[in-house]
Amino acid sequence: MHRPPAPLPEPLGPVFTYREAIALGVTSGRLRHRSLTTPTPGVRVAEGEVDVRARAAAIAQLLPPGSAFSHHTAAALLGLPVPDDDRLHVTVPDGMRMRRQGVVEHRGMQRREVGYVDDIPTTSPAQTWMDLAASLSLEELIILGDAIMHSCPEHGVLLRSMVVDNPGARGIRRAREAVELIRPGVRSPQETLWRLRFRAAGFTEPKLNEDVRDRNERWLGMADFVWRDQRVVVEYDGDYHFTVEQRRLDQARRRAMRDADWNVIEINGTDNHDPTPAMRTIGRALGH
Repeated sequence: MHRPPAPLPEPLGPVFTYREAIALGVTSGRLRHRSLTTPTPGVRVAEGEVDVRARAAAIAQLLPPGSAFSHHTAAALLGLPVPDDDRLHVTVPDGMRMRRQGVVEHRGMQRREVGYVDDIPTTSPAQTWMDLAASLSLEELIILGDAIMHSCPEHGVLLRSMVVDNPGARGIRRAREAVELIRPGVRSPQETLWRLRFRAAGFTEPKLNEDVRDRNERWLGMADFVWRDQRVVVEYDGDYHFTVEQRRLDQARRRAMRDADWNVIEINGTDNHDPTPAMRTIGRALGH
């Protein structure tokens, strides 16, 4: 039987440096135990899965002064949708270095906005969006912008300021195009994808996550995409819509809308494989 490892001193917490542990009397043998993870040399993680937050918390203890996590890492820490990147992105002030395995170094932090997530320094949401303009596709950049706007509608002004204030930034052309297509009220990346499809097809722009009422102004519920003039509603059903309880609620809500002469069209993840049939149905309902 394996003997359980000796408990660690409470002041260390779940993430600590090798030097801190040694200073508190922890032996080098204990610091090599398999119960500890080493996300980067000189750092140990004692609890739970080593996700991006744990890895960032570990590296944060080694950051040069004035540095912050940025790009994909900042987006992940902020809970924003971006493609996965296993590397940790760090922006440091000019003249400083951050050379670590698995860390991508960027420069110019003194010219960027900084915030914090659980005491971990990150670039601000708007700054993160601007920094990613060169590496994301137009569609991905709009998805990210929609998510930032959903978290705080006032960020729309900040996104536009980023474009105006950084005319020579990498990816500025894509950022200029994306900022014109970002909208408040979008609640998921799938909603962004479908509203962009509607736009590409020439449909009039729908209201997003709007209240739907009957002809006597009685509230019937909220819908993802609403065309009031045509009395058309399109609902995107993510996976959570297929739980028994949610399905029952959706059916009752949509039945009430149909009874009030709304044309309710449902789409889901399967339609992403070939959007053409769904788009044809929606187009007919809208008179296209």
